[in-house]
Amino acid sequence: MQIEKIEPRTITYRLTPDKGDEEYRSCMWARYIFDCDNGRLNINSDAGDYSYGWGHNVHEEFMHLMSRVDQGYLLNKLSSLSEFDIGKSKAGTIRNIKEYGEDYLGIRYGKQLESVIEEISGIDNGASEETFIREVSEIVPDIDWEDIEIVKEYPYGAEVAVGMFIKYLQPEIKKEFGEQA
Repeated sequence: MQIEKIEPRTITYRLTPDKGDEEYRSCMWARYIFDCDNGRLNINSDAGDYSYGWGHNVHEEFMHLMSRVDQGYLLNKLSSLSEFDIGKSKAGTIRNIKEYGEDYLGIRYGKQLESVIEEISGIDNGASEETFIREVSEIVPDIDWEDIEIVKEYPYGAEVAVGMFIKYLQPEIKKEFGEQA
């Protein structure tokens, strides 16, 4: 039996927004833990916990990668488009109906179209994705499911944690590790 003590190279940053910072109400503390040996980022915060591992890369130091990632890339790694946005879904569905309504759905422009738009706009803003699909299908029975727009966004907490990383932490990482690239 061999036992090996491994002391990994980790770097931890703690961010605590000031009361005047725009993030203060959304996230009062966050810890960003970089496991440089394994290429893993862990974010623990009161806006949620997020983690992703890129793995060890012999071609680039992990902190150099962290100095150059953009917000969209990092959000995609740490989270997923999972939050149903009913407002944007309504707008997209209405746009599709306006574009294809008369040709494919038999909806005449004018009062009939206005009525359909009003009914879709009136769907409860708290409706789930499934309820939205069902109610649009009841309002427009001939609608193809592909014309019912379903828009999803990243969870708010993930956007806050990644936004703080990009705005506050990444400039520090660039200063400290940029010249090592």
